[in-house]
Amino acid sequence: MEKLNKIRQAIENAETICIFRHQFPDQDAFGSQFGLKYALQSLYPEKKIYAAGTGNEEYQTDDISDETIHHSLAIVLDTANSARMDDGRALDAQEIVRIDHHVPVEQIGTLEWIDEKASATCEMLALYFKAQKQRIGKKAAQELYEGLIADNIRFTTSNTRPQSFMAATYLVEQGADVQKANEHNYAITLKDFRYENEVRNKAVYQDHVMASIMQIEDYAKLDMEFAQAKEKVYVLAGIEEVDLWALFTEKEPGIYNASLRAKTKDVRQIAACYNGGGHVCAAGIKGLSLKQVHEIIELLIEAAK
Repeated sequence: MEKLNKIRQAIENAETICIFRHQFPDQDAFGSQFGLKYALQSLYPEKKIYAAGTGNEEYQTDDISDETIHHSLAIVLDTANSARMDDGRALDAQEIVRIDHHVPVEQIGTLEWIDEKASATCEMLALYFKAQKQRIGKKAAQELYEGLIADNIRFTTSNTRPQSFMAATYLVEQGADVQKANEHNYAITLKDFRYENEVRNKAVYQDHVMASIMQIEDYAKLDMEFAQAKEKVYVLAGIEEVDLWALFTEKEPGIYNASLRAKTKDVRQIAACYNGGGHVCAAGIKGLSLKQVHEIIELLIEAAK
């Protein structure tokens, strides 16, 4: 509670707040960033609140000058290490707060709240506002709820805990629409449907391990971006005979990113061998060669024994 009070004090002392998150953002990253932005705008209308990094059609980030960041409080969300930050200028801020649920790799903030047992960074933010007895508004609650159920896959991952449901309860009380959140996260387009079938069709099974290696042309022919394609690892989940599964997505010719998942096994250790990281049962790696992809598949098979 003392740490949360210090975060609140840092927020209340700042005139300008810039909110950062990791590259290639998933829904927890976007949800935590924009959920926090909308919440702070509602609670502190006199403050200047900005969202940094690369945006998209749905999430419009702000154009922030170097000087503004330098004189601001930077809040870095859902980011295990500085190399993964979408905008490295956060390190130039006057003060840095980091809120994250990944296993810590390095210290980024002058004030850090890391809870690797949390199912999502959105969960942590909801618990923060709940503890502070603050009302954040429907718009912020919606973003945080959507990020929460995206990262814990509707409360089905192994790191779902009682606090996950407490966070959800608080967000629904604040106005989050559960049905809308489920549709936004889990309804798919025809393009998604076709690509997910491609991922399944390319999947290879061996000794309780399922893996798909996807090439640029696989998603480009469907007019899909890499950032969307790499998130499809979940289509390999939920198979009774599969204990570990992985999706390898080609980002540029000959270079792959990996998403590793497991029911109970520790895939983070495998990721760490290739400068990756994440959680025990959900980890990622960037910049792999095809040779390394096949090495990792062999390591997953070994880990499944």
